[in-house]
Amino acid sequence: MAAPILFFFDFTSTFSYIAVQKIDDLAARYGRAVDWSAVSLGHLFQAQGVTPPPNIPAKHKYLAIDFARSCEFAGLPHGLPDPLPPDVKLARYAFWRFKAQDEALAHAFARAAMSALFGRGQRVATAGEIFAACAAVPGVSEPDIEAAATDMAAKRAVIAAVETAKAVGMNGAPYMVLDGEPFWGADRLDQLERRLGEKH
Repeated sequence: MAAPILFFFDFTSTFSYIAVQKIDDLAARYGRAVDWSAVSLGHLFQAQGVTPPPNIPAKHKYLAIDFARSCEFAGLPHGLPDPLPPDVKLARYAFWRFKAQDEALAHAFARAAMSALFGRGQRVATAGEIFAACAAVPGVSEPDIEAAATDMAAKRAVIAAVETAKAVGMNGAPYMVLDGEPFWGADRLDQLERRLGEKH
């Protein structure tokens, strides 16, 4: 059986929002599974000595234009939350808590949370805000989200994900690895699909 596509994203990442909505369906067309990992870009960038794009005025200004245009081309609604980058620590822990229970549940949770963040510009900092965004996802409960805040396994998973991301050369999000070949950015999904087609 073919190895799953490695998919690294962060809830703070605008372009991860586009990728999380599309990556599973894209991979399924070619019989591939996707192994999702929610990382902390802040910690990754710190380890690499990289200044986050929102902290660079020219990049921040361009981001607002490029993100809206990219969502339009992808057929997705868009809205930027305030503050940007948003507080997503609890959402990240909740993802890993759900992933430990069920991979598909974690994917559905991430899609819903990111749709709230970057599809509607809503906050997902608190358990209540996260649950409001994900209430329609079967298997998601507010107590489970609250419990993620002190879930040491989830916290260790984030740390491990950052280490794995560094090992595979991740330099931004989203980041996909297909059979050892990296693809950085939602605008590389077309190239990822072409490569999948060549291998299929």
